[in-house]
Amino acid sequence: MMKYKKALVTGGAGFIGSHLVEELLKNNVRVLVIDNLLTGKKTNLDRLENIDVIYDDLGSNESLKEVEKFNPEICFHLAAQSSVVISVEDPLLDFEHNLLQPIKLIQTLISTDCKKFVFSSSGGTIFGEPNVIPTSEEDFAGEPVSPYGIAKKNLNDFIKLMLENEKMSYSILNLSNVYGPRQDPHGEAGVMSIFTGKMLNNEKPIIYGDGNQTRDYVFVTDVVSALIKSSENDNDLFLNIGTGIETSVNELVSLISVTTSWEGQPDYKPQRDGELLRSVLNNEKAKKSLDWEPVYNLNEGIEKLVDWFRNS
Repeated sequence: MMKYKKALVTGGAGFIGSHLVEELLKNNVRVLVIDNLLTGKKTNLDRLENIDVIYDDLGSNESLKEVEKFNPEICFHLAAQSSVVISVEDPLLDFEHNLLQPIKLIQTLISTDCKKFVFSSSGGTIFGEPNVIPTSEEDFAGEPVSPYGIAKKNLNDFIKLMLENEKMSYSILNLSNVYGPRQDPHGEAGVMSIFTGKMLNNEKPIIYGDGNQTRDYVFVTDVVSALIKSSENDNDLFLNIGTGIETSVNELVSLISVTTSWEGQPDYKPQRDGELLRSVLNNEKAKKSLDWEPVYNLNEGIEKLVDWFRNS
């Protein structure tokens, strides 16, 4: 049984957010979702009952009034402009959604009974191009290389500063590359779903660069587990949530092609601006602080993702 009864979930119609909302409802938590449908989908929440939903920006006056009225005990902040490429093309849009609006939200939450703010930060982009692999919470290599990373890192700092003398504690979770059912195969941010969708349609996935760039892929169910465990911890937390396992894009294509029975070859295009060459997170601190570790390995996660594609 969870220790709180009322939870605000921003980005609750999104890929990770909808999985979190589902788990909260199973535990009889009353949930208010705010989602502007920038990347979220109403269909992700259609079959769920007993939730309050506001389809609007989380920083709008109307949304903030509803937050005050709802008076949450905990806030899970997952709403974001999630594309590194878009952040490079339109840094003002990224600033609005990834920094300015969340700051307005925190200001509002301080005036409520909210006791915990859980933020899904970025485990790759905030660290810059890492010197240490796997990268721990202390291994900052320098400044982020994209507006998206800068906004995420700055919001981390704002959270710490704004909540320093408040009754609300925080959990900042630096997520590695999350994948699983409901991830959009038509966007730019979820390479796993993009590749899977193309292979199942017998199309060629596009690899930007030589395919030797690496990422740390963590299954969405494991991320939801970390979000909930961190929400029930009263301490201020700054933790990496990933598998600690490095997988190249070329390896990823090979693994997905086996599961989907795809026999083609990917298309290679020039590397895009703002993207890291290597990103894998050291999760030892999360194991100790939360008694958390990932349950799903990459093969199991890919099988679940492919099953979802085939049945949806």
